[in-house]
Amino acid sequence: MRAWELDKFGLDNLTLVEREKPTIGPTEILVQLQAASINPRDQQIVSGHFSQDVNFPLIPLSDGAGTVVEVGNQVSRVAIGDRVTPLFFPNWMDGDAHSGERRISGGLETQGVLRDFGVYSEDAVVAIAEHLSFAEAACLPCAGLTAWTSLVPIANITSANSVLIQGTGGVAIAALQFAKALGATVIILSSSDKKLERAKRLGADHCINYVDVPNWGEKVFQLAGQGVDLVLEIGGTGTMENSLAAIRNGGHIAIIGYVAGADMGVSVFPLIIKCAHLHGIATGNRENYAAMMNFIEAHGIQPEIGKRYAFNDANKALADLEHGTHFGKLVIDYQL
Repeated sequence: MRAWELDKFGLDNLTLVEREKPTIGPTEILVQLQAASINPRDQQIVSGHFSQDVNFPLIPLSDGAGTVVEVGNQVSRVAIGDRVTPLFFPNWMDGDAHSGERRISGGLETQGVLRDFGVYSEDAVVAIAEHLSFAEAACLPCAGLTAWTSLVPIANITSANSVLIQGTGGVAIAALQFAKALGATVIILSSSDKKLERAKRLGADHCINYVDVPNWGEKVFQLAGQGVDLVLEIGGTGTMENSLAAIRNGGHIAIIGYVAGADMGVSVFPLIIKCAHLHGIATGNRENYAAMMNFIEAHGIQPEIGKRYAFNDANKALADLEHGTHFGKLVIDYQL
């Protein structure tokens, strides 16, 4: 089978190789992978900026989708022919991760999806909504579930609520689609008017170019009446002060990323004044992933794919992610 392997840090050290097709155990399944999507974490792992604790050679990328082609003799949860996505955290089934359920993640502690075939526990996959293509389903295990966890299990967003979303990458656009399907009012930020126009076509109610409006927190607060109920915080150091200004009293900030710096750089006073709820979001568990997939199917949601790449161009896709010019997700389609 084809596989991309990283033998040391650096994109130049990611090479396309041939490997034997893996074999399965009694409770395992073999998935023929058909598509993968790229997250910022994947690019950081390859470059060595996420963790130095990597067991090389590593097959990168956590998020993929494919078809079950073999099942072990004790498997009962899935069947040959099922279309599935592997979980980001293969051991995290439900509830909070108190007992090491997050120690293993795809594309880091265990081999990722950038290969033709992968072996998984029958418990570590979820069926794909019928209307989704493999490429669309591959956008969901990390970015989709991160957005869903922020909106529903954490903030319980409904049609009575308002949400501020920072940026137009994979998590942001998934959050926009979910929030609109939930009936919420959505405000979205970007430095690109062209991307904001695309976001408006997907349902965004208000669009703000944060270059033109550097104190966007105050504007968001006014647009929402008494502040938004939830902020999807992707910036970190460069955005937290404005995010606190944007939320209502008792509002939520879901901390997802740190593209503008990992140090939040705020004092306790605005947290106390706003009675703010800050949540670190670490993707989510299988129970919430299945609920998200059911919601996607019920509402006919299709993830927004910014660009597709052939399997042999996976290294180019990783390089392009770093440039930050994409809208939605970058996807590797194994059939191109």
